[in-house]
Amino acid sequence: MQITYPIKEEDVAELLIDGNTVKYKIPPAIGTHQEVFQELSADKSVKTAQGKKIVAYANGALVYRKNEWADQEKIRFPSHNYLRFPAVLTVIPKKRKFGDLEGGMLVDPDLIGEGIEKQVSIPEDLSGWKVSDGGILINDNRIFLPYNNWYKDQWDETNGVPIALSGGIEGAEALARTAKDSGRNYKHLWKVNPSEISSPEKRVPILNGYSDGRLNLSCSNHGGNRDGCASGVLY
Repeated sequence: MQITYPIKEEDVAELLIDGNTVKYKIPPAIGTHQEVFQELSADKSVKTAQGKKIVAYANGALVYRKNEWADQEKIRFPSHNYLRFPAVLTVIPKKRKFGDLEGGMLVDPDLIGEGIEKQVSIPEDLSGWKVSDGGILINDNRIFLPYNNWYKDQWDETNGVPIALSGGIEGAEALARTAKDSGRNYKHLWKVNPSEISSPEKRVPILNGYSDGRLNLSCSNHGGNRDGCASGVLY
């Protein structure tokens, strides 16, 4: 019988998600939206954290706060940087000419870091899209959020934006619990008003944990700021 013991890795923070061990490489990539996701996509030892893995990272930093998760120089969130989601959000104007898409939001994955420069096609209608958790519509790897689904006061687990970005209702519920358990609660979703724009507008989503002591989910135009970070999960 052979018994081996794992060596403690200085650049790794671990946690369990649904009983499975997940290892995050720390510190996370730091910089603009393009910089952080281009860095992660070029690193063959990691895959970019998405959905539940981003929610779990936030929970480790805000609620667990032990061992590596308490070391801000390593995890960089929430005190030093905000967390970026690898996605591009496109807000559709609330105008009749957009038909079924009027006032809605498209969510497209952005693992390579194109940001608001990403070329996004606007579908003519929603035929072929399937309704999924929380009333979001899915077509291949794209998500569409109807106006009444996402343009709400709160970004709790009933709002389509955290459902889409957190990997479903379960992830959105975990994000809401993280906000509550960390004592930060949550603010209104910072968002683009579809009634005030004339053409589709692209933004990048971020989770801001330090600006005013709350946990804010933002449909942000801060893609070019260098104070964001993104986490990578070791294979």
